[in-house]
Amino acid sequence: MSIEVVLPRLGWDMQEGSLVEWRKQDGDLVQVGDVICLIEGDKAVSEVEAMDAGILRIPPDAPAPGIKVPVGTLLAYLDETGDIQPLVAARPSGESRPAWSAEARTVVSPVRVATSDAPSAEPDRDGLLALYRQMVQIRRCEEQLARSHQAGLIHGACHTYVGEEAVASGVCAHLRIDDVVLSTHRGHGHALAKGVSPAALIAELFGRATGCSHGRGGSMHLFSPEVGMLGTSGIVGPSILMATGAAYAFRLKRLDRVSVAFFGDGASNNGAFHEGLNLAAIWKLPVLFVCENNQYATEVPFVTIAGNPNVAERGQAYGLPSYRVDGNDVLNVYQRAGQAIQRARAGDGPTLLECFTYRTRAHSEGMRDAGYRSREEVEEWRARDPIRRLREHIVASERASEDELNQIEADVQRQVEAALEFAKNSPWPDPSTATDHIYSEDEHA
Repeated sequence: MSIEVVLPRLGWDMQEGSLVEWRKQDGDLVQVGDVICLIEGDKAVSEVEAMDAGILRIPPDAPAPGIKVPVGTLLAYLDETGDIQPLVAARPSGESRPAWSAEARTVVSPVRVATSDAPSAEPDRDGLLALYRQMVQIRRCEEQLARSHQAGLIHGACHTYVGEEAVASGVCAHLRIDDVVLSTHRGHGHALAKGVSPAALIAELFGRATGCSHGRGGSMHLFSPEVGMLGTSGIVGPSILMATGAAYAFRLKRLDRVSVAFFGDGASNNGAFHEGLNLAAIWKLPVLFVCENNQYATEVPFVTIAGNPNVAERGQAYGLPSYRVDGNDVLNVYQRAGQAIQRARAGDGPTLLECFTYRTRAHSEGMRDAGYRSREEVEEWRARDPIRRLREHIVASERASEDELNQIEADVQRQVEAALEFAKNSPWPDPSTATDHIYSEDEHA
């Protein structure tokens, strides 16, 4: 099987670009993450990383360096080979986990926060496989969305969740369909983990009427109230206040429902963070605050803009049980989230989780991912891949075999491929419906 490598969209408005030079040559083995070539867009020269693995085949009629061609123009193929590393290849025998950098050790030093309650137990075999399937589904969807953006099929922003899958999966595994989630600009993973289908997600980013927001929202405005996904937003911080408001409604109605706010490290410097946590604490609201600390507020290192970069410690100021967890360990996230959600559902109030993690792709597809972090740093975090870590645990504990996990990956891949075709073949919204879904229509008014 051959996979096309096309001239990618490197900016939201980019229509054409040119090849600068090949970094891999015809016949070279390419692994996921390898730099294939340099491309010049309308603003800068950027590296193009391989989204798939294979043997690089450059056709004779491929565009020559310096020749401008439209986004989506075929540049090369990747031919499948048996020597390709799988999505979550096992670590070679005897190889230890990479050491943290000196700066990272400083940033993630343990914080002494509330630890009186033991975390919930590890899930059983079925639960472990469900977590694995969910993380692989998010990864495969995001990789497909990145390819689609490069091919010009997605207009506007596309913030992928690659590397952070353990957080959404570990938290949402405890939620019921009537619990609610409020999310951020990087919300695809939260939507999938809460129950939005890959087909509805991809169709939404393609702007099609079958998308979860009827093609009107795109990447940063995913809504699916029927599964408790109350929305994502490109504005920094509002998820905190909206989740607090939802929890207040549950409290007033005396329901045992829970709301979850996902937000980034940058949002913890926003006034909404302090207002939301304080209000939730004094009213003991059933809300879980989940800070996905991926260490960069867009391209600004969080440690350079935070007087106290330990977000979990801030929860203590408002009386919240607060924990910093390894956001690349889905079992760590699952256990602490389970404890927090059980606590909220029982009427004992909110919890703050700081999940320390890392996105291994650019802040947004089409943006240059260079200058503010090193390739060595990215590779160090790729070696801490949350999917691979769970896979190793499942196999080592004899909960499932490599073949069983490979079958899960194959099933998910077929699902995502079918979702892609569904989105491509879905209709565009009828222009006559442009004013639909703006006002609530109460037939009893």
